[in-house]
Amino acid sequence: MPTFGELKPETYYLIQVDAESDIELVSVILQTKETVLLRSFLPQTEDFFKYQDEPVFKLIEELDEETAEQFASLYQETEEEYEE
Repeated sequence: MPTFGELKPETYYLIQVDAESDIELVSVILQTKETVLLRSFLPQTEDFFKYQDEPVFKLIEELDEETAEQFASLYQETEEEYEE
């Protein structure tokens, strides 16, 4: 099982943090000696810390920037439709 410390900075991932959570699109924005700061883009933008040695429940896929932007743009279009 991969850990949060194994995720590479400036790379996008589809992950599931635990068994009850939704699939999230995340990117590592900062690593310290003990922690990793991640930015979740979907379903909402939020920054959160995890310990380097904490396991990722499910690492689904590593994405390139273009694919990550496609995911984000699809979600933004859906949000705009609901706001109208």
